[in-house]
Amino acid sequence: MLKTFQAVVDEGGIKGAADKLHTVQSNVTNRIQKLERELDTKLFKLVGRKLQITPSGQQLCEYANQILQLEYQATSAISQNKDRYELRVGMPETFAAVHMPLALKKLKQNHSEIRTKIYTDTSDRLVFAVLNNKVDCAALGNAPKHENLVVIPIVQEELVMVTPLESDYDPVLFVREEGCGYRKHALAWQQEAGRNTDELMVMSSADGVLGCISAGLGYTIIGKNMVVGSRYEKSLVMTPVSHGPAYVQLSIVYRKGSPLESGTLILAKLLTK
Repeated sequence: MLKTFQAVVDEGGIKGAADKLHTVQSNVTNRIQKLERELDTKLFKLVGRKLQITPSGQQLCEYANQILQLEYQATSAISQNKDRYELRVGMPETFAAVHMPLALKKLKQNHSEIRTKIYTDTSDRLVFAVLNNKVDCAALGNAPKHENLVVIPIVQEELVMVTPLESDYDPVLFVREEGCGYRKHALAWQQEAGRNTDELMVMSSADGVLGCISAGLGYTIIGKNMVVGSRYEKSLVMTPVSHGPAYVQLSIVYRKGSPLESGTLILAKLLTK
C-alpha cells in the first residue's frame, strides 16, 4: 500500500496514480482508504477538486520514502548477483535521440547482463527521479550540486544560435517546456543579448522547434548536435552563441550508495568514448 500512497503523492491525485500503477482508480482509492483505516488518520483531504496531503500524510511520506528506498536497494543488490539485471536510465528526449543509441548498442553487445529500461523527461524532473529512486541514473545537462548525487561529466555540447537559411525570421525565440536545460540557456542568452522584447514560443519537441525555425518563424539557442543530422539541417544556419556559456556540460548522475553503481559507471564510460 505504501507504493500506492507514494504514487498518489507523486502524481498529485488518484487518476495519475492509477495510470502510473496500471490499475483502475477504484483500486487506488480502496488501498488509500484501507491505509487510512489502519493508521486511524486522514492522509489526504479534498480541497476544491484537488487532493491535498494532510500533516499526517506528509509525515508518512517521509517514512514511506525511506522504506521504499531500502526495498529498492535490497532488490537491486540481489538482482545484480543474478545473470541479468535491469538498469533504469533517465534522459531528455534530445539526449535519447542524439547521444544514447550507440552507447546502448555497445552496452548490449558487451554487457549482456545489463538490461536497460529508458525513461524520458526534462532535466529538472530527472534529478528528482534519481533522488527518489524512480530511475537508477540519468543523463542530463548542467547537473546540480547535491550532497546525495554523484556527477560524472561525459560530453561537452556546443551551444549555437539557429536561424533559417533562406528567409528573414520573426523576433520569436522558440524553446522547449519548463525544466529543459536548453530552455534555460536560451532564456539566459535572450537576457544578456538584450532581446527581452522578443516573443517566447514554447514547443513540445526539439523537432518542432527546428521545423518552425526552418519555416522562418523565429530562432532558438540549442545544442549543435540537435541540428546536425536532423531533417532540417540543410535549411538552417548555426552560429556560435555570442553571449553566455558556449557549451552545455552533459553528465551522468546517480544517487550515492546506489547498488547498481557498477552498471552506471559502465554506461558512463561508453558515453565518454
